[in-house]
Amino acid sequence: MKIYLSIIFITITTISFSQKKEYANGDLETKLDSLITYTMESEHIVGASYIIVKDGKTLLKKGYGYTTLGKNSKPVNPDSTIFRIGSITKTFTATALLQLKDRNLINLNKDVNQYLKSVKVPSTYKENITASHLMTHSAGFDELSGRVVYNKKQQIPLKTFLDDKLIRIRKPGIVSAYSTFGIALAGLLVQEISGLTFEEYLKKNIWKPLGMSMTSIELPKNQENNLSIGYEYENGINVPQPWEWYHTYPASSINSTTADMGKYLQMHLNLGKLNDNRILKTETALSMQTQQLSVNSEVYGFAYGFYEKNQFGLKAYNHGGDMLGYSSFITLVPEINLGIFVVHHHENTNLRNKVISQVLEHFGTENIYNPNPERMRNDVSEFAGDYKWMSNCYTCSNSEQQTTYQLTANDDNTLSGFGRKFYQAEPLLFKSYDGKRIMGFTRNEDGKIKYMSLGNVNAFEKVE
Repeated sequence: MKIYLSIIFITITTISFSQKKEYANGDLETKLDSLITYTMESEHIVGASYIIVKDGKTLLKKGYGYTTLGKNSKPVNPDSTIFRIGSITKTFTATALLQLKDRNLINLNKDVNQYLKSVKVPSTYKENITASHLMTHSAGFDELSGRVVYNKKQQIPLKTFLDDKLIRIRKPGIVSAYSTFGIALAGLLVQEISGLTFEEYLKKNIWKPLGMSMTSIELPKNQENNLSIGYEYENGINVPQPWEWYHTYPASSINSTTADMGKYLQMHLNLGKLNDNRILKTETALSMQTQQLSVNSEVYGFAYGFYEKNQFGLKAYNHGGDMLGYSSFITLVPEINLGIFVVHHHENTNLRNKVISQVLEHFGTENIYNPNPERMRNDVSEFAGDYKWMSNCYTCSNSEQQTTYQLTANDDNTLSGFGRKFYQAEPLLFKSYDGKRIMGFTRNEDGKIKYMSLGNVNAFEKVE
């Protein structure tokens, strides 16, 4: 039940926790302070926090605004304030599954049915689904709705929920289409191979070795006062949001502090090790920072658990998180040993992206593109048509009403769509003239254009 509170918005610029600045870059900190406080005030965001780690040290760690509003309001403290990190949980699930690989308890390229006990993947296609497919979002499951409830008593055990919901709609390993059900199944594998609950496994094998004492799925009673309540801005007021309980909790249910997430960043940048605790083999940690699947090597694809993107000349491995009342983002830039985590109130809002861009711009280079690139001049009409986002539900009753996106073939043998104009660089690869987008295609068995990707989570299927 939503509780509506009358509030007086307290100026957020006066509240800021930060560590000592031995490693801080003053210019970057000033820019981030200005960006964050301005955006929070203009968008009425209640609280926010970020951490930047580089070269094995914490460069900046700050909190802004408040955990709650009203008489019990407290400033956000990056060391102790707990936020919900949503789908960033998926990277922990991938980390856990890869630990089992390191212990020779699972082969990433074998049929997952060899390891599952309570649930079996249907044999819809002759090709088996593997753990590698689950971690690259390429298993080909339908993205069904009905994954969240607002009462703990209504939460369904993972194995029960998945039992009749692993609906296969395409062959595995062809294209990455962001999938809750694939990662949820990966979480079930962690449980059934280890013999522990998912949270017990994470606590024993990831959180405790890394010193992440403020991280959980089931929020401990003694940490409830540290929780930052989720808020959405509705009709001129910040409204507290109900707690979301997910049946697919390995995809979206972790709570953590900014400081704890800094330890997680450091572990990944150190290739599986933090201080004297190694939780992943070096080569395994590298698989989470190396493209594992894409329609074209130039199109941003998926590593295990993270997805790729290039900004300001830097290759980053990322994941976002959205839950009712919260937004978050994590970024690894291995080539310069940089990690960023940012979290704030209001689901699916852009403060996090602005922070990430500001940091990458600071450490990166100016994006340079050629306004007159070399290009092919073939007929591109076969690529034109309507496309639908592949992470929607295909078998739901409203599937025919879902939004489609149009690509148009121009007279000069270019394509227009998604607000940009694209030239053909290779037979199945197009690039936008502004240098900001790369678009790749794949054909089906009949040689017709079937799938298109604009990178990472942006995968589309051509509508016949």
